[in-house]
Amino acid sequence: MAVSITDYNLEYRCSTDDAWYTCAVVLDDVNHHLRVKFRDFVQSFYDEVFSVANFSSHGEIERFLLRFRPVSKPVEDYECSRIVQGMRVCAIYRNKDEALYFDAVVDTVRYKAHKPEECLCSYLLCWKHGPGNGNVTKSTIEDICLITDGAIHPKLIEFANLMKQQLKGTSVQSQVFGSVGHGSHVGSSAELSDHDIDMGGVKTTDRHHYIMLENLEKDLCPLLMMDFIHEHTSITGESYVFPSLLAETYARGAIMVDSNTKLKRIYDFINNPNHFITSFSGRPWVLAEDDLRTGTFNANLHSLQPKYEKYGTKNELKVVRLGTEEYRECKQQKDLFLEFRGHVNGLVKRLGMEEKKNRDLFSFCKL
Repeated sequence: MAVSITDYNLEYRCSTDDAWYTCAVVLDDVNHHLRVKFRDFVQSFYDEVFSVANFSSHGEIERFLLRFRPVSKPVEDYECSRIVQGMRVCAIYRNKDEALYFDAVVDTVRYKAHKPEECLCSYLLCWKHGPGNGNVTKSTIEDICLITDGAIHPKLIEFANLMKQQLKGTSVQSQVFGSVGHGSHVGSSAELSDHDIDMGGVKTTDRHHYIMLENLEKDLCPLLMMDFIHEHTSITGESYVFPSLLAETYARGAIMVDSNTKLKRIYDFINNPNHFITSFSGRPWVLAEDDLRTGTFNANLHSLQPKYEKYGTKNELKVVRLGTEEYRECKQQKDLFLEFRGHVNGLVKRLGMEEKKNRDLFSFCKL
């Protein structure tokens, strides 16, 4: 089953050694098989073949789809400033005679002055899986690749639809390629596309998972928020923009999904140090807190959402990348907002202490 060099446009996390390999996928929609072909092992006996019959639950399908992503990009020597502390990368882990790719988080960056054509910086990486899982080792730029987001591969969408049919038309839930979520509910009979691989929205449940946001535009449309999130994470959920005081220049909001795993993916996207999410006026989103909340979320909040006339203008949110002048300006705005929030929190804390002091004094006087 021949494939061209351009077909090798995915990475697959191999089931045998847990490493990432560049691969191509070939779908046999007659026999309902998906074949994973490795670029570095052209012989067919190295291929991994999956049948629709291998999957008996939505969880198994979701875990399988998450083993694929677009090919990670090498970093040029002059781009070393793109690698920052806390970012997740795909890098070479050297173990005896093996040099395989695994995911790691940049623990420390040791910048060193150098010419653009030869990077002399070093990086401490904390490995997230594979033989070095949990260890921290030193790496250089030639061993590091940047993980990229992208649309879901059409063959994976087709295979997901075949698996969906095998499971009698129930919805397939997935968070492929670490991007964003859609604010619409898709019926169980619909075919999957690269925009709705996560189907069904937020399920009816007494337990919801949500994060709180600040520094939003006051006229931001919640549906626009979730379309944007879905575009970048492929996760479906619901969003809210809360009414604010007339004197306030910003609004608060929330994003809610039906699992902590999905929420963590959205949190990581919003909190990625390599970019800011901003309105076109340049106002950066700010997480209200680091906590991922779990609890009952009042669905009646929908009634508090004002009518929005600008939903169709999808260019009202954008991602501002590290290394640009816009990023520098957004960082200044975020730092200013955090300074303001810290001042307000200090006043709230002081107010609480004064109120407690007054209550204690009142109780003492009554004795």
